[in-house]
Amino acid sequence: MPCSPERTMTGPPYGPRENEMRVPSGENATGFTSGPSPRESARFGFDVRRYAFVGGDPDPMLAAIHEEAADLAIIRLPTARTDVLRRLREVAEDVILGDVLVVYRRDNIRLGPPDGPTNSSFAVRPAKGADFPLLDRLTDAIFVDYRNHYQANPRLAGFDLADGYREWTRGHVGTGDLRCLIGGVDGVECAYGTVRLDPEECEIVLNGVLPDYRSRGVYRDLLRAMVGLFVEHGAPRSMISTQVDNRAVQRVWVREGFRLDGSYFTVHLTRSGSAGGGIVRS
Repeated sequence: MPCSPERTMTGPPYGPRENEMRVPSGENATGFTSGPSPRESARFGFDVRRYAFVGGDPDPMLAAIHEEAADLAIIRLPTARTDVLRRLREVAEDVILGDVLVVYRRDNIRLGPPDGPTNSSFAVRPAKGADFPLLDRLTDAIFVDYRNHYQANPRLAGFDLADGYREWTRGHVGTGDLRCLIGGVDGVECAYGTVRLDPEECEIVLNGVLPDYRSRGVYRDLLRAMVGLFVEHGAPRSMISTQVDNRAVQRVWVREGFRLDGSYFTVHLTRSGSAGGGIVRS
């Protein structure tokens, strides 16, 4: 899979944020979270549920997957727990390893607001509803060949994932704790970032820069603008994540004070031969 410079997405473009791709902080946490994913279900035309394994005994999660028997279960679990990865075959006929996610966090209290030189011609502004056509164009150009766990599942090959990215981006414009920032250089708007504000930990969700404006410091300045917003919001931590082989953005994150905090498998469980896939039913 090719490296994806100066663009990254934290999760899928569908489903409830609370249950889908959020990953915990802390080495001793146990249990799992789960829930339906209505947007994914509507888009794919079959029942999709999401599970995030935190730690400890996997039996309760495996039992829930078996009992709830979704057509497609999407599971996130720490890469250190290969024992759980092996045991997923107990509850599904098809186990597809979609990707490996790496999670970075920044200590906003210790580091404070971002500092350092920025491009004087860079400007950022909040997106509004009238920006939907612009955001659609940016999304199409930035993520034209971006790959994540969906592409690993052949049953999803016929779906327009770009349409999902557009929908996901639009959902961050002026919606509660969600925000979208549009960045530009010399008056040309060429980048954007979507974020989730939270009193404890703010998250950078989807962000990127047009190909012609990469390697010019635009992504760094956009990242600083988002982290600056988090510091103003009073959040003690910032979080961001991407696929493990997306190395270019990870180098920027480290230079801006983020540190690797964990790595996670994304796994699809389906049933061979079914229209949407599914979990084994007894």
